[in-house]
Amino acid sequence: MGSYKLQFPTPVEFFGAANENDSIENLEKDLANIFDSTEIAQLSVIDSTLIKHRLDSLHNFRKNFQVSDKSKPALHRFFDALDNATKKKVRIMHYGDSQIEVDRITSYIRNELQKKFGGNGAGLFPVVDIAPKMSVNIAYSENWKRYPGFGLKDSTVKHNKYGPLISMSRFSPIPKTTIFTEDSTSYEAWITINKPKESYSQTKNYSMLRILLSNALVPVSYKIFTDNVMAKEGIIPPNSPFIELKTTFDKTPEEIKITFSGKDSPDVYGISIEGTTGIVMDNIPLRGSSGTVFSKLDKTLMANAYANLSPDLIILQFGGNVMPYIKSEKECNDYGNWFKSQIYFLKKLNPKAAFIVIGPSDMSIKEKTDYITYPFLENVRDALKEAALSTDCVFWDMYEVMGGKNSMPKWVNAEPALAASDYTHFTPEGAKKVAEEFYKKIVEMYVEYKLQ
Repeated sequence: MGSYKLQFPTPVEFFGAANENDSIENLEKDLANIFDSTEIAQLSVIDSTLIKHRLDSLHNFRKNFQVSDKSKPALHRFFDALDNATKKKVRIMHYGDSQIEVDRITSYIRNELQKKFGGNGAGLFPVVDIAPKMSVNIAYSENWKRYPGFGLKDSTVKHNKYGPLISMSRFSPIPKTTIFTEDSTSYEAWITINKPKESYSQTKNYSMLRILLSNALVPVSYKIFTDNVMAKEGIIPPNSPFIELKTTFDKTPEEIKITFSGKDSPDVYGISIEGTTGIVMDNIPLRGSSGTVFSKLDKTLMANAYANLSPDLIILQFGGNVMPYIKSEKECNDYGNWFKSQIYFLKKLNPKAAFIVIGPSDMSIKEKTDYITYPFLENVRDALKEAALSTDCVFWDMYEVMGGKNSMPKWVNAEPALAASDYTHFTPEGAKKVAEEFYKKIVEMYVEYKLQ
């Protein structure tokens, strides 16, 4: 038998570094020491010169986060909100394509932020989802149906009122008439939410339940039980533009049960389990979406929903779904301009929120026997970067984080694999690695801001 030599890429080969001594691991230790040994409010007593030197030395190592002077005020407002997270809620809404399904990427970032700044629960989720979330343990009666606000929409829906998750769920069919009689069919439905078992620690506890809904044509009764004890009941009034049902509890219930009964179903836009203070981070995957759907939604409903949720940070992670269809630089620029219009739409509804745009990961297409980066991926990345920076958003270059051009095969062939054999999606290990990178950079920028 012949001899073989196996070589595996190092973290530096994956991510690139200006100086091997200035590694992410060293920064992680520095920041862990800061937060574990000293209260956040006491950052000013730390040897700022030492930390500043460390941060400066890593400037070239992680230059994939781009912050313009005009995007800093909103980002600093978010950092100020983190400082006050023990007194009030700080909401982060993470929109993305299938790369964040199942609560991948979001779940790690959420848990780390909740550990540092407080907070519990998994945030918003729909009654009916395409893929189950690791952080949510939900069951529901079989008459619930999902209605997406993008892609293959149900033709019976004659409006664009889909809410902040860009989908709604109902337990009765879309009504064909607004006239209901005593003989009309009555419907009953239920939802149960149990403590998640396969999730991060912070999401296993929560002290508040919120249900966002509207659009019922007749009164609908509801009851909320916590561990078989009724916590709340009432009537959802008809034709209300936006309603929130909310209840709190001193101890996380093992089971929450919600029941509805009536001759029509409200449009349920989402359920949130969260704490009364601290970080709340929503995972909102839009499978197949390019992120250009927001401006098509009912503006009044979206304004009411965002006013109710009051997000401090909105993350937009898109770009991957356009890659198979982009054939020219002009199409890349057109996509960037259309995405820019979505940012303007969201910013108008959320004037106080900070925005971070995450560019696409590397994606491979097969050429003969090799997997190479899609021809226009860097152009799409550049178009999203321009859209972000020109609208005063922060931009995070996930493509460069991975290693840039033709880096996806390294992730696929790593041990354990960091990306799937479709050369597009991350494995759970790869998603966690990306999430670690994002989280570390957010904390680094927070520390820089505090030191200044």
